[in-house]
Amino acid sequence: MALTALRPDQLRTVHPTVFIMSSQAPWTVLVGVVTTMWAVTHITAVPWAFLVVAGVIGMYLPGYLAMSKRVVNPGAAYGMIAHLSRSIALAAGPICYLAYMALQVGLYGMIGPFVSGRVTDWTGLHVTTLQVQLIAWLIVLISGLTRIKVTGWFVALLMLAEVALVVVFDAFLIPHPYQGHPQFGTLDPTHLLGGTGGGAATTMCIAFLAYVGIESGVVMASETRNRARATVRATTTAMIIITGLYSVTTWAISQAAGDDNVVHRAQTETQQFLFNLARPYVGPVVIDVANALFGTSVLIALITFALISNRYLFAGGRERVWVPRRIGQPSVRNGVPAAAALVQAVIALVVILIWYLAGWDPVVTLFYYFGTGGGFTVMLLFALTSLSVFVFFRRRRRAGEHDTESVAVRAVLPLVAFVLLSAMVVLSVINYDMMLGVPADDPLRWIIPGIPFTLLVVLSVAGIVLRRVRPGTWMRIGLGEHADLAAAPTEGALA
Repeated sequence: MALTALRPDQLRTVHPTVFIMSSQAPWTVLVGVVTTMWAVTHITAVPWAFLVVAGVIGMYLPGYLAMSKRVVNPGAAYGMIAHLSRSIALAAGPICYLAYMALQVGLYGMIGPFVSGRVTDWTGLHVTTLQVQLIAWLIVLISGLTRIKVTGWFVALLMLAEVALVVVFDAFLIPHPYQGHPQFGTLDPTHLLGGTGGGAATTMCIAFLAYVGIESGVVMASETRNRARATVRATTTAMIIITGLYSVTTWAISQAAGDDNVVHRAQTETQQFLFNLARPYVGPVVIDVANALFGTSVLIALITFALISNRYLFAGGRERVWVPRRIGQPSVRNGVPAAAALVQAVIALVVILIWYLAGWDPVVTLFYYFGTGGGFTVMLLFALTSLSVFVFFRRRRRAGEHDTESVAVRAVLPLVAFVLLSAMVVLSVINYDMMLGVPADDPLRWIIPGIPFTLLVVLSVAGIVLRRVRPGTWMRIGLGEHADLAAAPTEGALA
């Protein structure tokens, strides 16, 4: 009988912690994303934007983590949404996969130009964007085929260096306030209401993109030792560290640059803003290390999003619903979804080559378009998962189950999170032109956010049809490793 489960007990708590943090790429966010937030929205209170978004996600996580103890599936959101509706889950599975593939493939648009430019500056050798992308692609492929514990230690080493670098920059920037006067303007929450039209909403939505990946510990739960406790600890630890890094460092930047100067300097210096601020205090060697770690930050985010994508595709293959069964069989040697890793690698390679042959700008059309599209789709999936958590526990209660979690975790927080996340989805659609950096009449501002909604409707209808024409296949949706027992109903499925 073919294997249908990934190798258990490979990971310790530290591994999902660093995988979660690497998917968020804190150094990349602080160098690139934060600069964009200031430049585009003119909102200075970016530290507060991160804290507010952390509060929203903080309402989402308790129920999500509580449900993950009872629904163990590498396709985390997909498996949970199946308890809302199998038909909607049939849409959610491919949408999850496309979202994380978009996030992963989009990062090739950043790592290629950045690393090739730095290597050329340092060595004088002519290194092309395509060469860097292909090297990164090969590393990602090897990581996907290697035992996840080995990949985890590699990611942990680079993530430790990344966090240490952020702390070093903060330690030098905070004691050197602009013109010798402490700057606290960015810590004023009322400044969230300033800036351009729609600036506050756009700031919040971009801040959410910086937290994408916080959910990934659940994806790896089936491979983690003491999975219930370890997943909660890893997610909580990563959330606290990342929020602290984002909030403290964005204030440290304004402390050194001056509250009234951050928007202008972000617009004129773009990705060099943070480097230029720190250069007088840390020296050229540390700046070179910081540039190198920017490249590795993108690389480990690539690796982590590829691992997540692989596991969602593996989950679909295991149930033999929306991908072939072969994809759902793990490697006998390493216990990883090797077939899914190969599929992911082929897709990524095709995209890289298309962009190279077409001559499109990799940063704008690959990194920004794919990154914002993937992040927005994850936001939509968060909203659906919140509703799924509420429905799941409500039905367990009606069935006579007595869960230990409080009513706040089972009902109140998931519903509040659903409302807030849904509002963020709507605000993102309204202000998508600002997030994308295109004119308000550009059709892309509707096309990109329209893709996941279109897929959700079309594939959900396909799920309803599937229920009528192939009920046995429909019953396997969301069952995970128990898909062969399709006669057993999935607890809480609706339609």
